[in-house]
Amino acid sequence: MRMGRARMLAAAVAVCLSATGATAQPASQDATAQWGERMQELYRGEIATTEEELAPYTGRKAAEAIVGEDRRWAYLLNYEQLAVNYGENVEFQLRRQQVILCPQTVDVLYSAFTPTETDYREGSRPELEAVVAEVTADCETERERALALMRFCRDLYKRDDRAWDEHVFGGTEEQLIAKGERLCECLGRLYVALCEIAGIPGRIVMHDIGGHITAEVLIGGDWAYVDPRCGVYCLKPDGSFASVWEIWQDPGLLRRQTEEVRAEVSDLWTWEERVTKCEQRYFHPLEVNGFQNYSLADAERYQYRQLTHDEAKQAGLYHINERYRALAERTFGLAGDGLPPPWRERELRRIPLAYRNDGFSQWFREPPMTREIVEQRLIDPFEGSDVGILVWGLGPGSVFCFDTEVGEVFGEPLTEEQWEMMRTGDRWVYENVTGLIEAGHGPLQIAVERGHELGLKVFARLEMQHEYGPADPEHWMWVAFVGSLNKDHPEYRIPGRVHLDFKHQEVRDFKLAILREAVEAGADGLSLDFVVYPPYFEEPDAEIMTGFMREIRAMADEVGEAQGREVEIMARVPFRGCQNIGLDPEAWMREGLVDYLVVSHLRPRDFFDIRIGDFVELGRETGCQVYGCLWHSLGFVTTDLNPKDEDAGLRRYDKPKTRGMYYAQALMLHRAGADGIQIAMSAGEWRKRPWFNDLADPEKLVHADKHYMADVGPHIPVEFPPPDDGRAAATRSVLLRIGDDLPAARQAGHSASAELLFYCRALQPGEALEVYVNGSGPLTVSGDDQAERQRAEAELVDLRSDRREDFVYEREWWKRGEHRLQTPPEWWRLEDNVIRLVYSADQTAAEAPLTIAWIDLLIDYDSAET
Repeated sequence: MRMGRARMLAAAVAVCLSATGATAQPASQDATAQWGERMQELYRGEIATTEEELAPYTGRKAAEAIVGEDRRWAYLLNYEQLAVNYGENVEFQLRRQQVILCPQTVDVLYSAFTPTETDYREGSRPELEAVVAEVTADCETERERALALMRFCRDLYKRDDRAWDEHVFGGTEEQLIAKGERLCECLGRLYVALCEIAGIPGRIVMHDIGGHITAEVLIGGDWAYVDPRCGVYCLKPDGSFASVWEIWQDPGLLRRQTEEVRAEVSDLWTWEERVTKCEQRYFHPLEVNGFQNYSLADAERYQYRQLTHDEAKQAGLYHINERYRALAERTFGLAGDGLPPPWRERELRRIPLAYRNDGFSQWFREPPMTREIVEQRLIDPFEGSDVGILVWGLGPGSVFCFDTEVGEVFGEPLTEEQWEMMRTGDRWVYENVTGLIEAGHGPLQIAVERGHELGLKVFARLEMQHEYGPADPEHWMWVAFVGSLNKDHPEYRIPGRVHLDFKHQEVRDFKLAILREAVEAGADGLSLDFVVYPPYFEEPDAEIMTGFMREIRAMADEVGEAQGREVEIMARVPFRGCQNIGLDPEAWMREGLVDYLVVSHLRPRDFFDIRIGDFVELGRETGCQVYGCLWHSLGFVTTDLNPKDEDAGLRRYDKPKTRGMYYAQALMLHRAGADGIQIAMSAGEWRKRPWFNDLADPEKLVHADKHYMADVGPHIPVEFPPPDDGRAAATRSVLLRIGDDLPAARQAGHSASAELLFYCRALQPGEALEVYVNGSGPLTVSGDDQAERQRAEAELVDLRSDRREDFVYEREWWKRGEHRLQTPPEWWRLEDNVIRLVYSADQTAAEAPLTIAWIDLLIDYDSAET
């Protein structure tokens, strides 16, 4: 996110002091009182006077006391982050007990909350006692012991020479020392435990939005803030230690420390780096800080199983951390990875649509197709609609379905013997296209002329890479769908593939010549489809492709100038990973090489949520229109016929894309600020689905029923290992973003239900699955329940593979293993939601892993309440 686009909480900013630490004098009593008043506006709730009254400020419940949507959600993501990193083990168990520090809780937290005497049972942890004895052997005072133990924890990382991907999370205090702990959450716990053995009371401190864990210990009757990972503490002018609350009121204290204190900082950082971090995050007025009590005397209450890096990664570590870190940047108004503006700040508006056909499927019907039929079926339905651009496909890859002299018309070179390999519909395509050309009505010509009569722009779409393999003269797709450039010049291919390599000038020249033909034929623009299908280079080379885009732009401008009109360029790209396949759409936008950027998923089966926000923000700067792309299917199974299926009378079935799915994706694109939506269809589906036009109008989407899916690519299928002797419950977390604002809908008089669907085998007796949404829950599915015992076992497809099993020929095969859970609507929030799944089982309960194939959310609205 760029500086200047950060959205801080307007009300909070208006009442907060600057946290820059620039003041040179101690905070005055008046300034402290003013700070307290302003801080109180960042939290809601009654003032707690007893420990029991801290309950609303504890764990997940505390989120409701935090003012500001960004702050509240960052707090919840921190909560979920600990669940992902550590599962149902001590770090997350402690996080559930955390009480936030705010004006409503400060009196109790600094009086009765933490015991002021230690309860350690001597002899219960002899290894730790030996460590404490050795580290503090030369210490004479409580203060010296506390600082010596801080230095021990601070330098533990020096014992760990493993790579990060070999790291293990958590463990007992003895295990933390043995592995050379380097993470703050474990070092905070370890430090408090070691201090307890040394007779020093302590507690864990969490900086929830800033993302750091430290400690407070009681020294000389005063609470002292100590960061055992970084070697940071703070002394007041009288030489006593400062607490979290005191530093928070006056972060400038950190800049007034002596050289002796500054020298304690870890070798990993400088004092300036840590002070800046404290000012900008941990003691920023918008930070949420909290305390957790921890005692070795209570160790039997906690689980200490270690998780490997791979287990944490599989559980969703990086997926959640990416959103958490970006949201923290936005909350504090810092430059960094960031996020585009919050969806709640977007003003929804009606936007134009572009409708795309694939250039082949529309001709896959019994001939003859006359000009009148083409107009009636494929163009006239858009009259009076919100479709402003008709994106007209030129053909199925490197052969074409328009009047071309540079390339080959589909089917033109085939012999009768080769036609015997094809499907019936393939010959229909050839006869329909060539029949129109021979009658003087080329398909592209018809589209342009009739489109202009209806006020439509017509863009000619070229699939920039769509070569069909294998390169075998006996394979029907290679024979029919691949042009002579590829067949005659294997040296132009990427080694080991049938894809053409764009490093060859001859490949680029061929594509440019086809595009020139389309522009000279009258197309208003060119649609360059880079999603169908990469790769483009043996070694990705964005400079070559950007140079090629400059050639296309120059050609379009040249032809447009000669014909006295403007020729526009549209490019369709994946929303992530462009550089990995040799594309640099950001450079294209900044150089003005494209007028429209259509942002899409690379493969529809991987991503339901198309995150276009960064492109939208760049579009605002460059003037490029950014469209989101809605694909016509989910793509788990290819439903295209092949000759064998046709001969056998078989049909493949995909999991269907429902109207609610289109509405869900379209609303998310509206929320993200899309300038338009491209509907990517095969042929003329618009006639059968006139409600496609609703996708342009947010008023028709906001309170329409929706069907969301969690992205398959990053974390689904979700797999839980079978139980073993040492395993606690296994945790997996998945992000699901939605465009529905259910609290706002309720305020507008609409009621809504939210039903969570997931697909897995039947749970066996002794197995259980707990489901949490944004920390709320759990909803539980148990193998001991009668309904689950009656559920038939279901074999689910491995969605990560390209295998095509026999079951895809069965109608509704995808419903196998469907589970439904009604969830309270108030659990769900606009934008990202964390679904946390906790699987537990008796050791003998299941021999096979539990795999969840899909996670869906159905939101159904009733009519407005009266």
